Amino acid sequence: MTGLSAAPAAWQGDAFERALRAVLHTPRLDLEPLVEAHARELFEPLADPRLYAFVPQDPPGSLEALRERCALLATRRSPQGDELWLNWVMRERAQGQCRGRLQATVTREGSAFIAYEVFASHWHRGYAFEGCHRMIEWLIDELGVQRLAAEVDALNAASLRLLERLNFQRTAWRAAADEFKGRVSDEWTLHLQAAEFDRNVPQAWHGAADGAR
Repeated sequence: MTGLSAAPAAWQGDAFERALRAVLHTPRLDLEPLVEAHARELFEPLADPRLYAFVPQDPPGSLEALRERCALLATRRSPQGDELWLNWVMRERAQGQCRGRLQATVTREGSAFIAYEVFASHWHRGYAFEGCHRMIEWLIDELGVQRLAAEVDALNAASLRLLERLNFQRTAWRAAADEFKGRVSDEWTLHLQAAEFDRNVPQAWHGAADGAR
């Protein structure tokens, strides 16, 4: 089973496609669905090695490679059609500049795995909390997601603080979950139930803990 034939009926139709490609808004940010044209703007900030301290990935090897990756993700679906691969660029509205990216992989069973990154020169300004909160709200309200998960390197204290501010709970610990960049990585898995999502947001978003992912 391939393509749209593998997707739930609720994931098909023009109205659903329009929903997937809608720009989401927060007090400071526009969350733009990732497209190939974003590659040129993203290439330089994604070259910063600080983004990859806690993940097994490396910076994109070339602008062309990043273009190809963005083009694949712009379809918003896995090749088999059984998952939604949702990616957004976080653009600060006042300056018109990208501050980072958001990601959600949504299964047909109603679960979502999320990840995020804020470009290193913009850490500690609350962009990750602001963007993730809006993304989670949209996933619950528009796609009916009931359970969200994230996996975080145990040394990534900023990401753990962020997820816990969003009411994620640490549910599993994996020692030696991965090995990269010359060290062994232990990892936390955290979960959030839709019913436990706090829709109230701080009056001031500034100052929320941000990290690479």
